[in-house]
Amino acid sequence: MLAFAVLALSAAHAADTASADALYRRRDEPRNLERSIAVLDDLLKASPDDAELLWRKGRSLMRRGEKRERKSDRLTDYRAAEELLKRSVALKPEAADAHYFYGVAMGRRGEAQGILKSLFLIKPIRREMSEALRLDPGHGGAHRVLGEILWQVPGFAGGDKKKALAEFEASVRLCPACTENYLPLAEAYREGGRKDDAVRVLKQGLEVKEPADPASAAEDLADLRKLLGGLAP
Repeated sequence: MLAFAVLALSAAHAADTASADALYRRRDEPRNLERSIAVLDDLLKASPDDAELLWRKGRSLMRRGEKRERKSDRLTDYRAAEELLKRSVALKPEAADAHYFYGVAMGRRGEAQGILKSLFLIKPIRREMSEALRLDPGHGGAHRVLGEILWQVPGFAGGDKKKALAEFEASVRLCPACTENYLPLAEAYREGGRKDDAVRVLKQGLEVKEPADPASAAEDLADLRKLLGGLAP
């Protein structure tokens, strides 16, 4: 009887986690992001040290921060997300997504603060992305983030546009369904004078039929169309 109860509880936990994931994937719809956070809050009351729940809540808080208008509100969400993701990484260091979103949350905080005030974050973000790739060599998002760091930071701080381009290319190759990976690669090609390659990548991105992250796809595709409109004859 006890074993049956444990199995039933585990099944209910998995179903609730799946519900939070489904709401997150549809976070472009009104209130879904808040609903996903609420589901995770309820689950964390019963399992406060569940690493899988912690990184998921951190991910959702980070996304909420991205939509905040006030800088102070964005930073509040980013810092809260970092704390949850840091705990998740400590509890379950073998989870690639926890490392990935921990690094992304740090990067979002850095963007909000300003790059020159956040150079100290470059090394820990690169560390988290490298660990995500060690655990999951096919993690296209981690390649994209590494590429963004190498592209944006000054050379004296470790920036390298040639290496950044290679990371962007890897991100698209490894996750062709990730619509957010196409724009950085196309922009890198454009800035390198490779207009034909930029156009090719933009068209490839616009052909994605089943995006890995449906909630971000509409905005991603709009950005691709805008850039393509400025490049195509």
